[in-house]
Amino acid sequence: MRARVLISLLVGLALAAPVGAAAHVRVQPEEAPADSYTVLRVNVPNESPELTTTRVEVRFPPGFGYALYQPVRGWSAQVKMTKASRSAISGQATPARVGRVIWTARDRAAEIQPEEFVDFPVAVQIPSTVGERLTFRALQTYSDGEVARWVGGPESQSPAPQVLVTAPAAEPDAATAETDAAEGDSGGGSDGLAIAALIVAILGLAAGGAALAGLVQARRADGKTDEGSEMATQTKIISGTDFITVATEDYERAAKFYGETLGLEFGKRWGSMPAGEFETGNLTIALMQTDAFNIEFRPNNLPIEFHVDDFEAAKAELESRGVEFKGDTLDSGVCHQAFFNDPDGNALAIHHRYAPPEA
Repeated sequence: MRARVLISLLVGLALAAPVGAAAHVRVQPEEAPADSYTVLRVNVPNESPELTTTRVEVRFPPGFGYALYQPVRGWSAQVKMTKASRSAISGQATPARVGRVIWTARDRAAEIQPEEFVDFPVAVQIPSTVGERLTFRALQTYSDGEVARWVGGPESQSPAPQVLVTAPAAEPDAATAETDAAEGDSGGGSDGLAIAALIVAILGLAAGGAALAGLVQARRADGKTDEGSEMATQTKIISGTDFITVATEDYERAAKFYGETLGLEFGKRWGSMPAGEFETGNLTIALMQTDAFNIEFRPNNLPIEFHVDDFEAAKAELESRGVEFKGDTLDSGVCHQAFFNDPDGNALAIHHRYAPPEA
C-alpha cells in the first residue's frame, strides 16, 4: 500500500508542485542525497502580469555527468555538454559534463502565461560531496525579449536556485532486507524499488541506459562532444572561478556603468563598503573602490572580454549608450573583438567567435 501511495504522489509531481511565495525560479527538491539518482524539477513561475515566458535556460554546476529531460508538451529541450579536456599542468583528464539545459516554447500556446507556472523535470545523479550547495543559475526569457536572471546569492532579489547535497540514507542490513522482502510492499525497501521503477518508466532509462553509458565512455575516451559544446576549464586543483575583481576610484560611477550601460545584473553589495558584484551570466565581476580597502588604484590594461551572440548589434547598442570603442573591429580569422574602457580606464572588450571550436 505504501508503495502504491508513493507512486501516486510521484506521478502527480508535475501537476502539484507549489510555487514559492516570492515566485522565484526554483529547483526542487531543495535537498538530495549524495550519489543518488534523482528527478529534479525546474519550477518556473511567470511573474509578469502581461508577458509570457518563452525560454528557460539552466546552467549546471560541475559534477553532473548527464541530464535526461522529461518531455514537456509544447516545449523543445537541449542538453549542452562541456567539452572533455586534459590539464596541461597536471595531465588530469576532465570528462564532458552537463553545462546547461535549455527549454524553448515551440508556439505561443505553450508559453507560460501570467499567473501560471511550468515544471521541467530532469533526471540526474547528484554529486558525491555531502554538504555542498549546488547552484543552478537560471535565465528566464519573456515574450518581449527581457531576461530575468536568477543568478544572485540566496539573500539577493534574484537568487539562483540551490540544492543541498545530504548524506546518503543508511543501507539496511541483511536481516532488515529479508524482512522487507517477506512483507512485500509494506517495507521501506519496496518504496525504493517503486521509486526506481517509476523513474525508469517515466524517462525510458531501461531502453537507453546502455547507450548512454557507452556515449559517456566514448566522450571520455576521445574528448568529442556534440556540436556547439562549451569548453570546460577545470583542473585537479581549481574547479572554477568565483569572481574577478575590477578596481575603481568611484564605486557609484562604476556601478552605474556596469549595471546600466553594460546592462549587467546586480548581485549584491558588500555590506556598507563601496564594493559590489555584477553577474555576466557565467562569471561574477566584483567592483572595489580601492581607497576604502587601502589599496593603490591601478586600472587593468588587459581586457575582460564579454561574449555577445550578435556582434554588430551589441556594438551598435553599446555605442548608442555612450560607449566609445578604440580603433576598428579586430577580425582574427576566428572571432571578432572590439575594445573599450570603463570610466576608470579598465580595459574591456566584446567578443564573438564565429569559427567552429576546432578551428
